Amino acid sequence: MSFVERGGWWLGTILKLLSIIVLSVRTDRLSDTTYLSHHWLHYGGMLVFALAAWSPQVIDTLGSFGMVQEGMFKMSHTLAFSICAFGLFYYILAISFFFKCLGPWMREKLGTDKTLRFWEYFVSLAWQIQTLGFWVLTITPPMLEEELKIVPTWLTTSVGIFLLVVGIGSKMGAIYGTGYNTYYWYDMVTDIPNAYFVEVGIYKVIGSPTYTLGRGTSFGAALHYRSVPMLVAGVLDLLLINLFNKFVEQPSVERMYMKPSKTPSFKNTQLDI
Repeated sequence: MSFVERGGWWLGTILKLLSIIVLSVRTDRLSDTTYLSHHWLHYGGMLVFALAAWSPQVIDTLGSFGMVQEGMFKMSHTLAFSICAFGLFYYILAISFFFKCLGPWMREKLGTDKTLRFWEYFVSLAWQIQTLGFWVLTITPPMLEEELKIVPTWLTTSVGIFLLVVGIGSKMGAIYGTGYNTYYWYDMVTDIPNAYFVEVGIYKVIGSPTYTLGRGTSFGAALHYRSVPMLVAGVLDLLLINLFNKFVEQPSVERMYMKPSKTPSFKNTQLDI
């Protein structure tokens, strides 16, 4: 592979991973003609849903650049805080309920294939609700403006951008190191372990990068917007996701990967998803 080809591959990979993190949809499947030929309706619905969920944020951003009417979206503190709290708790409780109750029931009654297809919509909805919960905090009247004047704007912006880069980079490193199946919890959804338990790249430095360094995106956005409520939401999100990791995900990981199992791995299993 030439230098240009290698550079093109890395650029394509980075854009693909970035779009997956932002849209919460597996954009790598856009280039998988075999998959699309069989599941274009399922995947197309997910893509339309993701774009629709992001449209308010896109419109609001365009307004800040004068491309559409600025300030189209406004919300009171009480309503925004309520929506944010709902989004944070809905996300964690929804995926925990799925792994503990709904998922096992669906696998038994409907089969693994249908369970996995349902999960892709289910988790996308949870992700988008959580994302919108953070976004509504940016369209409320400013708080503590006078008190925050002692902190230079250039400092909060610089540190915020740095944390955003660290957070997104950590998630990208996690996906690149362990694959899409792990990032989307496919092994837990299907109760089929991946072919190998991988600890490479960023996982050699920190065990759960998406639940720790990856949360830098929330804190980075809070600093960029100089938003105390968003900072509090970031702390709550960090706490909740690590509680999920401790009581839901890690027990599943230990059962599938740390103990001998007769369950076939993804390497030797074909699923019509």
